[in-house]
Amino acid sequence: MNISPAQCIKLMFLILGLSLIPQVYAWQDTDQDGVPDIKDACPNTPANTSVMANGCFYEIETKTENIQCDINNPSTYSSTDCHNITTAIVYFEFAIAEVDLSQWKTLALVKAFLEANDSTLTLVGHTDIVGTPEFNYQLSLQRAQNVKRILVEDYGFDPNRFTVIGKGISEPVADNRSSEGRRLNRRVQFIVNDK
Repeated sequence: MNISPAQCIKLMFLILGLSLIPQVYAWQDTDQDGVPDIKDACPNTPANTSVMANGCFYEIETKTENIQCDINNPSTYSSTDCHNITTAIVYFEFAIAEVDLSQWKTLALVKAFLEANDSTLTLVGHTDIVGTPEFNYQLSLQRAQNVKRILVEDYGFDPNRFTVIGKGISEPVADNRSSEGRRLNRRVQFIVNDK
């Protein structure tokens, strides 16, 4: 086999280049979390753990302050300590009144509260600022009605335990100028009625 001088030079440069590549460019994942060590901000996570792109644990944002049950731990839902659901919130997609499957963790928490307490609830629907006030009022009312429907039809609670209110755009909790703010405003909140 004859190798031309040009091919010989290319081969030598390739070998030289490969031998000079620093070790930092190689894929190393010491903690086996799927993030290379060079990008891993949390280098000691357990193997096969779900982590963010920086190698650290996911931080799940849930509105659980003052809630005595853990929204991410269904085994705590039946606890009689599930007595404060005022920070439980069901969120909605843009211009949608149907409850997304991702929100059923919150509804399970509300179910546990209702089973442990003889309280009645006011379900308050809200929207972001996009659209007319009339449309948003109706949308907020439909959101609250859909949450009530799930609590009555799927969980079997007496419909008389719920009052439904639509607030439309009138009570934002976040800035409607940002997409994140609008996402936080599309919600149904729960108010425990005093006896």
